[in-house]
Amino acid sequence: MRVTCRAERGTMRSLQDTTPIGHALMWIAGYILIVNVGDAVSEAIGIASAGTAPLLILYALALIWYLRAGFRARQYGLRRPSAGALRLTAFYLPLLALTLLQYSKGINTELDAQAIALACTLMIGVGFIEELLFRGFLFQAIATKKTVLRAIYICGITFGLGHLVNLMRGYSQADQLIQLTAAVLIGIALGYCVAITHSILPGVLFHILFNISGALTTHDARWDAVLVGAMALVLLPYIVYLHRVLTRMPSSQPAVRRESLRR
Repeated sequence: MRVTCRAERGTMRSLQDTTPIGHALMWIAGYILIVNVGDAVSEAIGIASAGTAPLLILYALALIWYLRAGFRARQYGLRRPSAGALRLTAFYLPLLALTLLQYSKGINTELDAQAIALACTLMIGVGFIEELLFRGFLFQAIATKKTVLRAIYICGITFGLGHLVNLMRGYSQADQLIQLTAAVLIGIALGYCVAITHSILPGVLFHILFNISGALTTHDARWDAVLVGAMALVLLPYIVYLHRVLTRMPSSQPAVRRESLRR
């Protein structure tokens, strides 16, 4: 049994080196499967997120164990930001502003203590897992094979498209378009931040706070559309700024070598 487990772990870890993109997509597929299983359990129980939230926390813990056992945590951004790098990202303040912006919709007063606790637990799992899979596994896989700029934009677009899975969870097409636009822009901004800081941890914190603010506030298609427009006004200049920072970083300091920035 131990031999089999070691062989399986060895195979998984070798995938990180031989087919890193396939390795990333495998974990993303596992995440999608876990979410759908959790949603089915939640529906059967009759309590929103009651099945999904604990399953995602377990999946997150499994990912942490997997990386620590293989001494790969730092490789995928589970580390403190590089010295002085947070200042170069403007301390993520434009992204954090988006979190506060969502509260302008108003708190959903229909949520009870149990619903709030489950929503927060769910968003902690989602925030950590999605940042590790998209800005950790997939980002590093593409950056190794292609360039960092391609990794930033491919991961950002893939991250946005990944939210189309919500079509199977009862979201309207209007909601999906809003989610897709916001997710792509946020994904691109977070990609730049990872390239500059070497760390996914600030992005994990933002992602959790942003998702919680969305889960605890009211939803209205028109107001959500207005919010996405406001987010775009914040994010587009921020992305331009981050691009200039990344491409101007001296070759002795950057998160990536200068030649890997070329398209």
